[in-house]
Amino acid sequence: MERSVMSVSLLVLACLVSSAAAQSAENVKAYMVYLYAQEKDWDMNAAHVYCAPWDADKPYEWRSKYNWTNFGGPNGPIGKDACGKCLQVTNTATGDETIVRIVGTSAASLNLDQPVFDQLDSDGQGQVAGHLVVNYTFVDCDPKPPGPGESNVTSYFSDDYNPIENDWTYPSRAFCTALDGGKPLEWRKKYGWTGYCGKYSSSNPEDICGKCLKVTNTATKDSEIVRIMDTCGLEALVLDKKTGFDPIDTNGEGNAAGHLLVDYEFVDCEDQVNSPRLVFSQ
Repeated sequence: MERSVMSVSLLVLACLVSSAAAQSAENVKAYMVYLYAQEKDWDMNAAHVYCAPWDADKPYEWRSKYNWTNFGGPNGPIGKDACGKCLQVTNTATGDETIVRIVGTSAASLNLDQPVFDQLDSDGQGQVAGHLVVNYTFVDCDPKPPGPGESNVTSYFSDDYNPIENDWTYPSRAFCTALDGGKPLEWRKKYGWTGYCGKYSSSNPEDICGKCLKVTNTATKDSEIVRIMDTCGLEALVLDKKTGFDPIDTNGEGNAAGHLLVDYEFVDCEDQVNSPRLVFSQ
């Protein structure tokens, strides 16, 4: 009986591993294509994409949430079954990654719309070679945030952290240095930094340090994921200026006022992903 149970368990495990592998692929070529998603105002009918019959009537927010791609495998659903699904795509050369939505089919593995190709091609070598070499995996297009948040809170900025200039070394005085300062460089530079003193702050570093927040500028709706590496004494957030504040202050009004009005929510840092998104690695 024990041998039978073990055999079944091994079979289930093998099926789970096989299923996971079927939803991802490594070292595949991604080419550039001109889908003109932004120019067509995310209108799938106007862009004449394959998936328009099934997805063109989806809400504008759904159609414009991610950049677009055509998809042809090798692993995962194809054709109509792939329409609307999302891929996390990672440039193997630079570590840059993003999420894209499938809107069509391709004879190649991936045909990325020009804006997202350029976004991933941060070293310009994709343009030189005519393609990128990427890893991809199917992901949830609408992940549920695992934690709480606040709306319409004030976020100031700090010029003191200087992660880029200091090779992402935690300042000795930062609240989270003892707990997280020794983490690998790839972990420390995966997201921009913030000090946090919001509603859910804690005097125990293990309660907040290393956790991630999605912070949204209420005026522009630009958003960014940042990692908590310090506490603060003003309002809810003190974002590192270069890696947290400036990326969402796209109209410059935050710099002019000295603060932003933001919403934030705790989100999964996805630190288990083998190829982290090196947002500020340059």
